Amino acid sequence: MWDEVPMQHKSCFEAVNWTLNDICHVSDSSLFGKIPTVLGGDFAQILPVVRRGSQQATVQACLQHRSTWYSLQVLRLETSMRIEDNNSNQIFINFVKSLVNDANMYGKINLPASIRRVETVDHLCHQLYPQALLTEAVTSHSALIGRAILAFKNDTVNDFNNSLLDKMAGTEHRFEAANKVELCQEAPDSEPYAVEYLQSINLASIPPSCVRLKIGVPLILIRNLSPKNGMCNHIRLWLLGINRNCLQVAILDGRWDGEIRLLPRIKLTTSDEELPFILDRKLFPVRLCFAMPVNKSQGQSLRQVGVDLGTDAFTHGQLYVPLSRVTSLDGLTLLPSSNTPTVTSNMVYPEVLL
Repeated sequence: MWDEVPMQHKSCFEAVNWTLNDICHVSDSSLFGKIPTVLGGDFAQILPVVRRGSQQATVQACLQHRSTWYSLQVLRLETSMRIEDNNSNQIFINFVKSLVNDANMYGKINLPASIRRVETVDHLCHQLYPQALLTEAVTSHSALIGRAILAFKNDTVNDFNNSLLDKMAGTEHRFEAANKVELCQEAPDSEPYAVEYLQSINLASIPPSCVRLKIGVPLILIRNLSPKNGMCNHIRLWLLGINRNCLQVAILDGRWDGEIRLLPRIKLTTSDEELPFILDRKLFPVRLCFAMPVNKSQGQSLRQVGVDLGTDAFTHGQLYVPLSRVTSLDGLTLLPSSNTPTVTSNMVYPEVLL
């Protein structure tokens, strides 16, 4: 079983297919070593990320453009298992479906009056994380389960997280990263990069150079550490204890809900595409998670969701995904743009829809 396949680049499937064919000693024309395989996902959601890529480059990276796509059998699930079954939710479900099924809903669209809206960032933070809840979170791991603010841009997510961290009670702990640059062999004698510049680098794939923490904050893991024990990339955690070289955390929700794990400092490395050099950063592999980017919420079910629409969606599925994370319309809150409070943007690439 391979879930959330629309987010994966088609090269991933080719690599797994060839590997399984080699292991099982079958011909290259076979699929996945002739092992029965289920690929799950919704092509209305976010597609593979192609850095600085156009719409066409993103579409070409999808599974449908793999040579064996037409050898797959497509089965459709008709009933939503995430959202509660009642009249108001059914109307909401129909609206979310129309975002991808109705060509008239592509581009600028009107927001339904039935969805709760707030006018300011502070109102959205208070709606999702009232002060009483932030106080309770210091001693109760269940206080923050099933709620998150979702935004399109990483900078916006960081602003939400820093603001909510400041509102939490308790002592703040700061951890500075150890940064090291790996220079390419062609330029071994290049001038060293300034420490201040390395500290200013803040990419989604690594923690910031200064991590601010308080007991009780929600965190998101940004590396696969021990998948068989629930410590997977994008898993949400609750901070129980803080030590100089180790964090004590509890897993939030899911199969391992409440189970305690230890997080050491590790070396995290950027990819060749992110910077003109390789940056090694040694720190805890986590980020604050009061808010998270929309793409990291894909596949999650949340009881309380706040969506920042202050900036328009800029790629396929970015509006559909946050609206479809919530388990009930009552748990959804929008922060629309102050300039167009009843209108937002819905980006859809119809050529990838099934």
